Amino acid sequence: MQEEVLRSATRQKLRRGKHLFRQGDPPNGIHGLVSGEAQIVGTTLAGLDILVAVYRPGDWTGFLSSVDEGPYTFSVIASQPCEVLHLPLAAVNRLFLSDAENFRRFVLPEMASIRAIYSQVVESLAFTPLQRLARRLIDLTSEPHGGQASSSFISPVTQDQIALSIMASRQWTNRLLQHLEQADVIRISRSRIDILDRA
Repeated sequence: MQEEVLRSATRQKLRRGKHLFRQGDPPNGIHGLVSGEAQIVGTTLAGLDILVAVYRPGDWTGFLSSVDEGPYTFSVIASQPCEVLHLPLAAVNRLFLSDAENFRRFVLPEMASIRAIYSQVVESLAFTPLQRLARRLIDLTSEPHGGQASSSFISPVTQDQIALSIMASRQWTNRLLQHLEQADVIRISRSRIDILDRA
């Protein structure tokens, strides 16, 4: 299967700040990150851009839209120069959607994302702002589909992005970040947050 995917896919390079696709675009297949990093950004009806996740090499996206043929639900933006593998929609249909076992493998990452979303909804209702912030920082350094740690830092990132991702003011988020830094949980530097303690 892996060889067939590689035969059917094309490679493209993205410079920093370039969109792989935008929220609302029609589906054109799935995309796998070969190198670099990309930010997953959802835009609210009010026009606010929310940092949802960070994709790193080995992460794939576009599953949901490839199955239901609806528009992409978020934007993917290169946060540093990236190389991306693109498997066109026709190849996705041929390789994964015509066989039950292959389809099951294909949707497993999306199912993991849905489970994570359910957990986040519950946590957002029960957690304090500090707990929500700590959880988001862990999420942003973890695999988007599996929850395993994939990085020890987030970069580039702004405090505005972090504040929007926990729906708090920038000033309040800054205080919470300082609290975590004083507790030696994180280290803050220019456009970067290092996770020192994931416990």
